[in-house]
Order: sequence, then C-alpha cells, then structure tokens
Amino acid sequence: MKKHTQDIYFTGYVTVLIKGDRPELFFNQLVQEKVLVWDIIKKDSQTCEAKIRKQDISKLRMQRRGTGYKIQFRSKHGFPFLFTALLHKKPLLLGIAISILSIFFLSNTVWKIEVRGVSPELEHQIETKLDDYGVRLGAFKLTLGAPVDIQQRLLQDIPDLLWIGVQEKGTTYALEGVPKTIVKEEEQPGPRHLVAKKKGVIVDMFVSEGVAQVGVHDYVEPGDVLVSGLIGNEPPPVNKDQKDKTEQKDTRKHVAATGNVIARTWYNVSAAVPLEETYTVLSGKQDNKYAIQFGDSFQLPVWGFGETEFKDSQEQTSVRHLRFLRWELPIGMGKTTEYERVTKQVKRTKEEAIAQAEKLAKQDLQLQVGADADIISQKILHETVENGKVKLILYFQVNEDIATSQPISQGD
Repeated sequence: MKKHTQDIYFTGYVTVLIKGDRPELFFNQLVQEKVLVWDIIKKDSQTCEAKIRKQDISKLRMQRRGTGYKIQFRSKHGFPFLFTALLHKKPLLLGIAISILSIFFLSNTVWKIEVRGVSPELEHQIETKLDDYGVRLGAFKLTLGAPVDIQQRLLQDIPDLLWIGVQEKGTTYALEGVPKTIVKEEEQPGPRHLVAKKKGVIVDMFVSEGVAQVGVHDYVEPGDVLVSGLIGNEPPPVNKDQKDKTEQKDTRKHVAATGNVIARTWYNVSAAVPLEETYTVLSGKQDNKYAIQFGDSFQLPVWGFGETEFKDSQEQTSVRHLRFLRWELPIGMGKTTEYERVTKQVKRTKEEAIAQAEKLAKQDLQLQVGADADIISQKILHETVENGKVKLILYFQVNEDIATSQPISQGD
C-alpha cells in the first residue's frame, strides 16, 4: 500500500472519518462503486477512519446522501493540496520566485576569466580585447558571442597569437593561448658543399664560407658543386712507383659552405581562363534573427520576423543555452544570421582573358619559386581558344638562388 500511496501523491488523497452505525458497511459500499479505499482503521463501534483519492471525494459525498452517516475530513495529502496552500502564501511564492531568478541570473553571469599559456604582456592584450567584446566580470553570457566567435576575433585582432582556445566552464571563461614568437636554437650546420638544385646560368654569387667552384656566366646542371666546403690544397695523387711509400694526408679544412648563388632559370607554365564566368560572392549585407529554443528543434521567434529580402543567402546558426547552477538547461537563445549572396557574371574579351591568364600563371610561378625569386621576363609560346577558354603556354625567365646544401661524406 505504501507504493500505491507514493504513486497517487501527485494526484492527492485525503483522510476521512466516517461516523454512524456500523461505518465499515459504508466503506464496503464505496468499494462496490469502485472507489479506492485504504488504511481503514476502526476507532470504535461508531467511527472508522480511511484514506481515499482526491478525485473520489465527489463520489464519497454522493454515496453518503440518505445514509445518515457523517463525514469529517481529517487531513489532506499530496501535491495538489500543497500547491493550493502555496498559492495562498504570496510572500513565500514571491521569495521562491526571486530566489530562482537570482540563481538563474547568477548562473548565467561571468564571474571569472582565466588566461593561461601566454606572457603577462600578451595576457594584458587579450584581457583588453575581451573587455572590448563585452566579455568582462559581471557580463550576462547570453549577450556575448559563442566561444568559437570570441576565439576567431582574438586571432584576427592579436597578431602575436598563433592559437587560442576559449572554453566556457559554468560561470568561468578559460582561455589558453600559444604565442607566435617561438625562439628556436640555431642548429650549427656540419661540413657541407653547396650544390645546384636545378639547371641554370650563374648571374651573381656571394660566398661567405667555402671555395667557389663556378663563376658568373657558367652553366650548371643539378648536382654540380657550386661552393666547396673543403678549404686547402688537395694532396697529389700517389704514383704506382710510390706504392710502398707513405701516402700524404689530406690536410684540407672541412667547413659548412655558406653563400648565395643566383642563376638564370627557365619555366614553361600553362594557364587557362574562360571568356565567360559565373561565380557567387557574399555582398556584405546580413540579417539577424533571434529565437528562444526549447529542446533540439522547437523555436519561439522573438526578433526578426518574416522572410528575408535577400534573393539568395546562406545561414549560420548558433545557440547559447541557459544554465542553472552547474546544469545546462534545454532552453537557450538561438541566433540565425543570413548573409546575402549575389551572383556575378564576367564576360571577357580575348585580350582580357590573355592578360588574366598571364597574371595567374605569374602568380602560380611566384608561389612555386618563392617570394625571393625575381621573374625578369615572360613570353607566350602557344595560344589557343577551345571550349570557351583561352589557353596559354608561357615561357618565363627567373633569377633565383639555386644553391642547396650537401653534407660532406667521409670519402670526400
């Protein structure tokens, strides 16, 4: 019976006292009318006590009519009676409501900001930027951006940051950064030659360590030694007649050859540009909508009603969930940003397509040879128009450093 009363606690039940001649017969009549009765206690020959459900009180009263029995309600139990009693205690309800709202507000307020992994100077920069973003002590978290948005803004606004992680831990924002400036110990190179990594004609060279093996205007192939890391005279070869004599030792000094060898190199690069092109870009216009989200799918719009005026757009949605103490509630504020997309069509003349292809080919080559290389001339070797595209094969001359290191082996 205890389990049964626990089940009906939320529907409510009452303790009643029945007075009259043989009151137990009255309870038997109630049972026959399918009224649930339990914990029947006979106080004396004229009085019985029992418990019935709140929903059966009307049946109890109807069954008593014309019987001469008297009903007395002794006590009320369960959530409905407790709730009714609370409704009559307005100061208590007001206090409970204020307490819940206070806990809710405090649970969604920033009370601590931790920054780790960076120097004090960089930490000060991060804290200053966070203050500009509104991320400060006492700020309401629903008014702030998502942690990933804060992370991206910090990386954009602070060049000295290589990476930073932003975590929201309850009422604390924990940030851990990695600075860009990383001091590496310079490795001392061992004995080495400088050799050519590609073919070319030497146009300039500067040797700070080692012995130059080539000169300006010399043509070199990949693997040719440009600067030797052996300083000194090479011992003369041993004749067959001097086979039994002691060989002369190699007294040359081994150094790490260092320098720059600039050579004229050549490249053939292909490029193709369409005469007509269609592409989509963001115009920069955006429209924000806000909604209260319940669970994973249901949303109640609160700002930004109606359809957007953009003909084409892309959406980005983020949800900030409310917290109560350390629990995340299934209620949050959702933000949907629509970015306008516009379609652009470009029609080029043949001359414009050729100029664009030359520009793209030069950019691609510059990425290939490096920013230090100098593209000195270009020439179109072949030009065709096929399938609405202008296709070019271009010939480039480049001045670049072709020297690369080669360790000196024991046999050298």
